[in-house]
Amino acid sequence: MRNLWTDPTTLAITCGKGIVPFLEQELTDLGYEVLGSNETMVGIKAKNACRDILRLNLSLRTAQRVLWPFVQDTRCRNLDDLYDLAYYAPWEQILNVDEPFFVTNVTKNDTIQDSRMPTLRLKDAIVDRMRSKCGHRPNVSGAVPVRVEADGAILYSKPTALRSAMRVIRAVLEDWLNTIPETQERADLLIEVDGYDLMSGNFYLPKLDLMVLKKRFERTFASRITEGTPSAAIYLWWEDTHAKIYIDTSGNSLSRRGYRKEGWLAPMQESLAAACVMATGWDKKSPFVVPFSGSGTPAIEAALMARNILPGMFRADYAFMHLRGWTSIIPGEKAGVSARRRIGATPQDIWREMTAQAKREEVAHDDPSVPVIVGVDWEEEAVDIAERNANAAGVGHNVKFFVDDFADTSLSAQPGVIFMNPPYGERLEEETALEPLYDGISTWLRTAVPSGWEAWMITSSKPLSLRVRLQTKQILDFKNGALDCRLLGYDIGKPLADEPEQPAEAVETVEVEEVEE
Repeated sequence: MRNLWTDPTTLAITCGKGIVPFLEQELTDLGYEVLGSNETMVGIKAKNACRDILRLNLSLRTAQRVLWPFVQDTRCRNLDDLYDLAYYAPWEQILNVDEPFFVTNVTKNDTIQDSRMPTLRLKDAIVDRMRSKCGHRPNVSGAVPVRVEADGAILYSKPTALRSAMRVIRAVLEDWLNTIPETQERADLLIEVDGYDLMSGNFYLPKLDLMVLKKRFERTFASRITEGTPSAAIYLWWEDTHAKIYIDTSGNSLSRRGYRKEGWLAPMQESLAAACVMATGWDKKSPFVVPFSGSGTPAIEAALMARNILPGMFRADYAFMHLRGWTSIIPGEKAGVSARRRIGATPQDIWREMTAQAKREEVAHDDPSVPVIVGVDWEEEAVDIAERNANAAGVGHNVKFFVDDFADTSLSAQPGVIFMNPPYGERLEEETALEPLYDGISTWLRTAVPSGWEAWMITSSKPLSLRVRLQTKQILDFKNGALDCRLLGYDIGKPLADEPEQPAEAVETVEVEEVEE
């Protein structure tokens, strides 16, 4: 009998490229033994499966998912092998038959031409297994009931993925409108999605506005579409002829904290921002200044660290909450002051106690130990968005955003850290247009930044970074979305040599390169 909450196990934690060293640092600081790692995953030995799963999801700033190994590394040559591999796994011991689940996959196999096929085949196997063991099939991908009626006739009535519901409703109505007589001007319509009445009554067809229906749908289901339908999650890793199937205890990526209600141009993922803050070596006591602050993510992540606010505190739903045993007592466990404490505690009890304890350990917003954290952007709209995001994260009192040019950023005499994420363009003509900006960054860092300050910049463009003309003390490779980026730590006190003036008749070209100590 497999039990995710009590079985001795290892856990796999995923992250973005370049972030593994910082994830390992977090895990070590939490007291875990790192068993091994690759480019985007770290393995640890779990001491207490239940508490470790909950603690890691709550605490990790640089991770994306916490995975529980379910089907170990197994030979898998094609989709038929994958189906057999999944079908004979005891899913009924882990999943609730009445809870929806979804599947994500990372596949590198020459037999797979469509990346969706492993997901579909794995879903088929799980559904078939659950139906054979439990008597009925589970609800895959969080489908919701959708019903469309016109003049008493049922045009459509079946479970439909929420993300696709509006598109399906529009198609059904348009098909129906093409079949009715041109002389018909009115009709009784009923449109329901997951029990919500989105449209009902007698309508004048020539003025039927489907955009009004779409807006009602979005107002009703926007948060569920954005955050995903609460459900269990399965994660498939398949490379060549080897496959592993994990129970994804996180669901939505841990990088989606929940506080960023709005984004600006090319917003940085929260987990990457946290890794960048850690990479700077910031001590959480000195000033932290973010020119080009955009929607505020790096500054907000710094404030969360300074106040010891755990990143998982903002989310109300995790995939582990939808697995078997979430509300079942684990003998010997203790949580809270419940009367059943002598018997044991449920994972739900432990989670409540864990989050309550984390809340008690947060540093107050007005504590004198919380340092100055500043964000600066020349776009007023970006600053407005950043302030709203900071307030949603509960650090609005600790991060001050200003509309200003980066070169006018006020820096205190007390040394601190400057972190920059300036525009870096994806095409040659964009890079050329940005050259004056990077020249300005160079001038500002070399002439206006007080002694003792440290400066870091992330960019995908080496030619632009060279224009900063400062020696680099550290260069780290990261992936920012689809872009390969580098985080550069500059030594402000060591500018690269300027091109020497040469006599007109003997001009010599001096090629500028970054110097890494």
